[in-house]
Parts: sequence; C-alpha cells; structure tokens
Amino acid sequence: MFRKQTLFVFLLAVIGLGIIRSDADEIPSSTAAKAAKPNILLILVDDLKPAIGSYGDTNAITPNIDKLASRSMRFDKAYCNQAVCAPSRFTLLLGSHSTSTGLYGLGSQLRKVIPNAVTLPQYFAQHGYRTESLGKVFHIGHGNIGDPESFSVPHFEDKVIEYVSAESTDGGKLTREEAYFTNQKLAQIRSLPKGAAYESPDVTDESYADGRVAEETIRRLNAAKRRREKDQTPFFIAAGFVRPHLPFSAPKKYWDMHDPKTLPMPKFEKHPADAVKMGLKLNGEIANYKPVERGKQIDGDLKRNLIHGYYASTSFVDTQIGKVIAELDRLEMSNETIVVLWGDHGFHLGDHRFWTKHSNYEQANRIPILIHAPGVTKPGSSTGQLTESVDIFPTLAELCGLPTPTGPQPIDGKSLVPVLKSPSTRIRDHAFHCYPKQKLGRAIRTDRYRLVEWSNGKDDKSIEYELFDYRDDPLETKNHAKLYPDVLEKMKSILNRYPTPYSKAKQNQKSTPRKALSPKIANRPLEISAKVDSKKPNGVVLAQGGREHGYAIHFIDGLAAFDVRINGTVTRVLAKDKVSGRLEILATLTKQHQTLSINGIEVAKRISPGLIPVEPKDELSIGFDDLSAAGAYEAPNRFLGKVISTQVKQLLN
Repeated sequence: MFRKQTLFVFLLAVIGLGIIRSDADEIPSSTAAKAAKPNILLILVDDLKPAIGSYGDTNAITPNIDKLASRSMRFDKAYCNQAVCAPSRFTLLLGSHSTSTGLYGLGSQLRKVIPNAVTLPQYFAQHGYRTESLGKVFHIGHGNIGDPESFSVPHFEDKVIEYVSAESTDGGKLTREEAYFTNQKLAQIRSLPKGAAYESPDVTDESYADGRVAEETIRRLNAAKRRREKDQTPFFIAAGFVRPHLPFSAPKKYWDMHDPKTLPMPKFEKHPADAVKMGLKLNGEIANYKPVERGKQIDGDLKRNLIHGYYASTSFVDTQIGKVIAELDRLEMSNETIVVLWGDHGFHLGDHRFWTKHSNYEQANRIPILIHAPGVTKPGSSTGQLTESVDIFPTLAELCGLPTPTGPQPIDGKSLVPVLKSPSTRIRDHAFHCYPKQKLGRAIRTDRYRLVEWSNGKDDKSIEYELFDYRDDPLETKNHAKLYPDVLEKMKSILNRYPTPYSKAKQNQKSTPRKALSPKIANRPLEISAKVDSKKPNGVVLAQGGREHGYAIHFIDGLAAFDVRINGTVTRVLAKDKVSGRLEILATLTKQHQTLSINGIEVAKRISPGLIPVEPKDELSIGFDDLSAAGAYEAPNRFLGKVISTQVKQLLN
C-alpha cells in the first residue's frame, strides 16, 4: 500500500506524463493500472564520454543528443562505477557496485554469482512491463552470453566489432576483437590477425550495427504503440549502441563532418608525478587493432586519426539516436515515455599517454547521463549532483510509481527523483567507483577531489593512495596524497564507510585466495598438483603468469582444465567428465606432452606446446586469478570451493 503522500506525488507525476485518461472509468481496473505507468526508453552508448555539444565540447557534432538534452535534465558530474563494459553494465542493470557483487570482469557470469538477481528490466517485467533489448545492453563476448532472463522476448543481437572494407581484416579474416566479442577461438586470440583501428567507407548507416539497431528500435516502438492502444501495456525498451567503441568504423560522411586539424589533442601526455604505478596503463585494448603496436606510444598521424575516429563515431551514433527519438515524437509517445541516455564509461584519448578505459582517472570514469521525465524534469535543466550508474535503477522505479527495489542483490543506488524535481537538491556528497588490478583500486570522487586506494585486501602496510585536486590541477598532473594530509584523511574516512569489498568480505570461507611464493618455471618441465574439495568446482585453483606466459589449473562447470600460455597463445587440455567432492589434480608439462590427471586417472593429454620460455611477471595465485589471466578465461576468477594444498615441482629434463 502506498502512503497517501506517496500516492499523491505519484498521481501528480503521471498526470504530468499525460497518461491518465478522462475515460478511465470505461477501462477495466487491471488495464487502468497499466495505463498509469509511463514507458521507458533506455539508450545505452558504449565508450561515450561527455564529448557532446550540450556538455560543452565545441568540437563535437551531436545535434540529436543536444536536442534530447534540451528537453531533459543533464547530469554534469555523473560517474560510472567501473570503467569497463561488462561490469559497468552490471552496475546499471543491478543497481549494485562491483565491490558488492564481485562482478569485476568482462567474462563475469551474472547467474553463476547471483543466480536469483532481479535486474532492472526483470523488475519492470514483474510490474506489468513488456521488456525488450536491442544491440549492446548486457556485454556479450569474452565468454559472456548476456542475460536472456532479463527480457520478455529474445534479445536483438548485432555486431560490436564490425568492418565493411576487406583491407581492414586482411581480406576477410576473423580478427582478434571480432573473436572476443563473438566468443570464438578465445584460447587462440594472439594467433589471430589484428583488425583496423578505424575505417570510413562511403556506405549507408545501415551498413553498420548501430544503423540496424536504430531501424529495429523504430519497428519495436511502432509495435509498442499498437499494444499501448490495444491494452495499455507499457514498454521498457533498452537500445544499446556500440560506437564510439573501437574500431572507429563509421560511414565516410561522419568523418567528413570533422576537420582533423581542428580536433583537440591531449593537453597532458605524462603520467602524474608520484602516481601509484598500479594505476597506470599504456594502450591495452587498443593494441589489438592495427597499426597500434603493443607497448609503444601512440603519436603523430595515428594519434590524430584515432581522435578523428572517436569524434566521427560519436556523430554517427548521434544520428542513430536522433532517428529513434524522432520516431518516438512522430508516434506521439514522448509525453508518456521516460527517456534515459547513459554512457557506460568514459574514454582516454591520449591523456597521460592512456587510451580507451580501464583506469580510475577522470577521463575513463566521467559519463553523460540525460533523463527526460515528462512532468517531472524541467526541459534543458542541469545539475551538479554527483551521480552514479547504480542510481538509475531506483530512480526509474520511483518515477514509475513502483516499490523501491530491494534485490536480492545489494541495491547501492539512490533515487535521483528529488534532484530531477529540484536540480540544487543533494542526495550525496561524493561518487564511488573502482577498478581491479593486482590490487583493487577503490575511488571516492567529490566536487573537488578524487581519492584512490590501492589495496590487496590483506596487508594494510601495502596500501597506496592517490589524491587528485580538480580545482587546482584538473589535468591530474600530480598525486597530492602526501601534500594534502588533512584532505587525505577526510577522504579516507568517507571510503571507510563503505562495506568491505567482495574480494575480502565474501570470500568462500572454505578457500581463501592468496598469493604464494612463485617458483622458477622458465624452460623447466613442470609437475603441478593440487588437492581441492568442492560440491560444484568452478574457477581457478592456481595460476602463475598473465597475458604473455604462464599456466593455470581451473574448472569450467565441473570440468577440470590445464592451460599453458606461451607468447600469448593458450594451449588447453580439458577433462571430458564433470567431477566434484574431494579431488587430487596432477598436471604435467614436458617438452613432449601436456597432461591432466584426476584422482590418479589420466583424463586429458596432448602434444606439448613447449616449455614456458620466460619467467612470468604475475605471481603464483592460489584460489583465484587476477585481472591478467594466465589461462583462456576472464579474470578475476575465483575458485568456488576449498583449496587444501598445492605444489609446483620442476621435473628433470
């Protein structure tokens, strides 16, 4: 039951949305209840930072997003909760921080971690909405299949990595990033060719996925209009667009909109003074595209072309969003539809020598959020309220008069409805985000400062801090942690109010992930043994190494696997039968063979890929693997069970 005050506010909201009919008495009561619910159009844009005209970027050509902003509230200090695709989308669709769920990785499996989670679209379906998804909503790829349970009808899937020009793919070959995003040959990524970082053929918009997603969204809106007229069924449509995600593939006309000579180059291309090394990066993801070379600085024409590609891709997606909004207007549903535009995270374009995302810095974490709520938001308004992705779930629930969501997953977001009604209202004084590497980096962003704590969750003496001052040092040229001790302590006190992150608080008590003394393994035959106990073994038992060299013993839904990585390529032996309970695992790597045995019985064997040629940089981990995966899986990856003992021995040649 609603309280009288809540009911009164809700009635005012729906009256403003223009969806209470004068002939409501003639409608059956169940249908009348549906009629009181506004529609939801959730527009998700991959890798979109506030490089948008309405956000003050004079180089951006985004007239359609700007038009949407003119009828919406613009959130000027909005932040994602983790600057990488899959985890960021989990935070939006669950209303939960990564640190509350443990969903840190690209390959994190929602239903394995929180089987009974009620996602944002699921919640709306429970309250009478028809829920649909198109394009990139949940992250599909890197071993992840999205979440079909979240929607009323099958997902409309299209490409993320896409090329039209044959020269972009060495004549039509499967490229590394195409393989990642279609879950193909994940164990042989480094053996595949790189695709081009950008292309600009003279083709139609529908030659690329975003054009096709816009077309299909328009068809879905028309069908939704007919259902609305027939039985008042409200819709929840999530439309996901992929540009400006790499590769910067967009029709030539969008590239021609921009003069590359006038586009902004990075203002500060050095690491911050006294930066914590754990928080730095070079190129990472972008090195999977040609002509970028891994580990080398991007300069000259390549830098300018990449920045040109980002702005061209943003203009391309802007046009597709414009088509969808124009159809919503043509169908005369704008006054009964809440529209949210959200960028999943920001994007480095050479600042600090960084590219793409995967950091705790400003450019990777600040995002655009626009909310158009007819009858609630003042058109063309803006707010400086510090906002997080997790806030969207409870906000939409309140706008639609639904009960406050309670999970079962933790709901970390706060409703922004008070801010939507009054832009100067404040519901919090900071935003929270994180990024996991060998240490977990948790961050607090206030109006002026950002604190980043890098911690391994075990040794307080190893904790490192970064403090950035955005009033006096907006380009993050130095770490002020030692210079501002009073500010540092105040920011730490805010961070300390947060629950212990998943990696510490919710570890399976039967198996505590830990680092161990790393043995020397270069050019040595190996015998790796482990004893475990698990009813449903899954995840990494032990791993040593990362993206270039290493090995791992792990389980995939009860199937034991032994992975060996050499020069980036993984060779795997995999058991055919699932096992559980108390298990003794033995894996061997010699010059001749790679084998795997369970409880004394050999279950897999193949010709050896050779010995691991160099010492891996990443330490031996027991019970988990961190961000840089030693095997062909996505990290971080924990073992679900108890690791009783492990041993790594060097065999005689």
